[in-house]
Amino acid sequence: MRTEKQILELRASVHTQMQALLKTAADEKRALTAEEDQTWERMDNEFKAFTTELDKVRKMQSIEADMNRQDDDTPPVMPQLPGDQAAKKMQFESYFRQLFTGEGMPMQDAMRLAYQEVSRTQTSTTEGNGAYVVPEEFIRQLEITMKAFGGMMQASFQHTSRRGGTMNWPTNDSTTRTGQWVDEPRASGITPQAFTFSRKQFAAYTWTDMAQLTWEFIQDEDVSFVATVLAQLFGESAGRALNYAYTLGDGSGKPTGILDATSGASTGKTTSSNSAFTKAELIDAIHSVDPAYRNGPNVAWMFNDDTLARIRKLDFGTTDTVPIWQPSFREGDPDRVLGYRYVINQDFPSLAAGAKIAAFGDWNKYIIRNVQTFQMVRLDERFADQLSTGFLGWLRTDGKLLQSAAIKLLRMNT
Repeated sequence: MRTEKQILELRASVHTQMQALLKTAADEKRALTAEEDQTWERMDNEFKAFTTELDKVRKMQSIEADMNRQDDDTPPVMPQLPGDQAAKKMQFESYFRQLFTGEGMPMQDAMRLAYQEVSRTQTSTTEGNGAYVVPEEFIRQLEITMKAFGGMMQASFQHTSRRGGTMNWPTNDSTTRTGQWVDEPRASGITPQAFTFSRKQFAAYTWTDMAQLTWEFIQDEDVSFVATVLAQLFGESAGRALNYAYTLGDGSGKPTGILDATSGASTGKTTSSNSAFTKAELIDAIHSVDPAYRNGPNVAWMFNDDTLARIRKLDFGTTDTVPIWQPSFREGDPDRVLGYRYVINQDFPSLAAGAKIAAFGDWNKYIIRNVQTFQMVRLDERFADQLSTGFLGWLRTDGKLLQSAAIKLLRMNT
């Protein structure tokens, strides 16, 4: 696999050639010839392929960083088995293996050790037995896979609660507060001005999914591979479901999405056309967000890939020396739109009359609340007559926009 630097150099070369082709036609005040148009399309496809490859390389770097990250300051969200990670992994593999091969530590022994350790350290735990022998690396791999889907989990602020139930999160908008000037000498005391606080209430909605693996599959494949497959299956399923809810959910039995008509982000800019948008309208959308929320480290655009393609095409054939879309040419730097990074979310609508096609703002103000972490339970007897074992995964979560002034939408005219 090529390195990030090599891919960036190849992508930059293609981008330069594309710009030169368009500049030649613009200087000669003509449209692209049929041959030039084919050449440009070919180079555009190459550019997209390099971008996809770059995303994969960066994703792998992120996975490796997350897998090696030490969460020393994070309270544990599930019981820990005695011993180091290698020992936990061996017990996890034994958990898969013991019924079908007779190898490794019997599941009952692994459960007994887990129960002894949990009883010693966390007597109030209520996790199911299946969770006791799931090693941290499996859970982390699953979380990374979930995050890779959609964009909301990548962009938003995530909070993990140790317990379920309603969680109250205080809010305050002080963007208009200025204090007061006082004269000297002061005949009376300073008049206090009360801060106005409100709150958002977060629920704990339950999402579930179940995978069924045949005993033949478990016998015939390497145990680590089976564990990886489970992480991928559950991670992809959860990622799709959660991203859709955080984007379009109505808050009824599921999170409240950023695009929800009632409690989601409000419109910052409506386009003049119902079939196109302009650079000026993108700039207006940026400036519809208060400057107090426009300059933080988590400020970004969010839209789907079709909208990104339309943004890129806004630069074609123009003489504007400041492009709207700025590709990255340095390692670690993201591509940008009008100077701000962006996140692709395929659950955002494509261009259509009245569609909310993009959001811009500080994504720290969209809060994802999780109760503990993903849990998994093994179902041995339920599918025994099918020579299969079920694996039930579940989690509890909610999501809400905390501050309406922090994120605004670009909406197409009706």
